[in-house]
Amino acid sequence: PLRQLTESQFAAWERDGYCVLPGIVPLDLCANAATTIRTFVGADDSRPESWYTNTQDIYDATLAPRPVHGPCGMVQLYHHATLWALRQHPAIHACFADVYGTERLYVTCDRAHFKPPQSAAHPAWSDAGPVHSGLHWDVDVKNTPIPFSVQGVVYLEDTRAETGALRVVPSCRGRLGAIDDSEAVAVEGAAGSLVLFASVWTSSADGVGNRPRVRRR
Repeated sequence: PLRQLTESQFAAWERDGYCVLPGIVPLDLCANAATTIRTFVGADDSRPESWYTNTQDIYDATLAPRPVHGPCGMVQLYHHATLWALRQHPAIHACFADVYGTERLYVTCDRAHFKPPQSAAHPAWSDAGPVHSGLHWDVDVKNTPIPFSVQGVVYLEDTRAETGALRVVPSCRGRLGAIDDSEAVAVEGAAGSLVLFASVWTSSADGVGNRPRVRRR
């Protein structure tokens, strides 16, 4: 029996390999996490230029200390209490339990995300780097069968296509061959939405609006 998803939401998951679940996370928890992320990266919404301060590649092993934020948008922030409040929210657990078919789950610690819109004044932020460019898999596909892996993104603020929403290729589970980028769709959602998606053929669009993209994986 389903614990949190409706029958139509579960059918969408089975059909498309992803689903948008609105209203899963209370808005106060989302706002608290978004504030934490902004504070951590030094972003002040009254000064949009502060969004672009960090320009180094977080994956560059030659840098010391390693940067905690950069043009890929990923934020190396893991264990703050506001993030754990999201990870441990009962409704989020119930959503994952529905798609995994068991309540015997453990919590993983992934990162946060802050990505401002593209700006001609800040060209470094137009290049996300090779790790986050284009469609990719988030599981090892060298061996088969490919492991069943589900990821989730909590939209901490309203997220539209122009903000740089998560992009997925519907109905692509099991497709190891080439996927055309035109097959990807932007997954929009209101603040408090949980997006569940299979760890296959995903990417994030570049934002072109006037608001940053703020979310937690």
